[in-house]
Amino acid sequence: MPRRKATPLRYRDLVRRLRDFGVVEDVRRGKGSEALLIKPVAPGSKNGPRTTVRHHSEHDTIPVGTISAALRRLEIDPDDFWYLLNNLG
Repeated sequence: MPRRKATPLRYRDLVRRLRDFGVVEDVRRGKGSEALLIKPVAPGSKNGPRTTVRHHSEHDTIPVGTISAALRRLEIDPDDFWYLLNNLG
């Protein structure tokens, strides 16, 4: 599967794409300009891999390194993420 070149994404685009992998944003958690992203182990659960991503607005650009770290912590294969982004994006 050819890998798409990793590029920075806007925060809202990143969260929208992560939803395809079952990731949810817990808006009640996270502090200040950080959002908590969770990949639940079961539907409706708050247990599972989690990470925080800094953003000040929905239009903030998230660097590639931050996206890579979030994918690693959420246990999402980067090749699958960038492939899906390339085919649906």
